[in-house]
Amino acid sequence: MRVTGSKWVQSDRYTVKLEGAVVAGYQSVLIALLRDKRYVEKAQAWADDIKEKCTRKVVDRLGILADEFEIELRLIGKNASFGPLETRTNDPHEIGILAIVTAKTQDLATEIAQILNPYLLHHPLTSEEEQPTFAFPFSPADMARGAVYSFCLNHVLELSDPMDAFSLEVLTHG
Repeated sequence: MRVTGSKWVQSDRYTVKLEGAVVAGYQSVLIALLRDKRYVEKAQAWADDIKEKCTRKVVDRLGILADEFEIELRLIGKNASFGPLETRTNDPHEIGILAIVTAKTQDLATEIAQILNPYLLHHPLTSEEEQPTFAFPFSPADMARGAVYSFCLNHVLELSDPMDAFSLEVLTHG
C-alpha cells in the first residue's frame, strides 16, 4: 500500500492522535501439503469438512463453546495472494493448507491445534475411502504464534495547549 497526495493543513487547534491495541487471543499454526490430484481439486470442500468435524470434536472433548475459539483453514497456492482478483486460471498441482487456531490462551490454542493435527494428516474426502496420508513440512507440526492483537482505540484528542496531555520531567545524572 502506498499513500500519496497528503498535505499539511494549518489549524488553530492542537490534536494528538491516540491509538491502542488489546490482546485478541493467542494462536497456533500448522501447515499441511496436499499433492493428490483429487484432494487438490476438492481442497476447499475437504478443508470445510475438517473445520466442521474438528470444531465439533473440540467442543465435545474440551467442553467449550464454538465461539470461544476459531479454526481458520486457508488454501495456499490457489488464489491465496489475490483471491477473486486472480487472473491466472491454470490449476495447481499441489495446495498448502495454513491452519490458524485462535483461542483465549496459548495452551488452549495449542491443544486445539493438536486435535486438528490428525485431521490435516489423514482426513479422507469421503467416508467410503481409506485414510490418506499428507505431509507436514515441520515436526512438530503445530507452532505457537503467541499473542495477536486488535485495535481498541482510534481517537483524536483536542487540546488547548500542546502540552496539556503530557508532563515533562528533566533528570540530570552525574
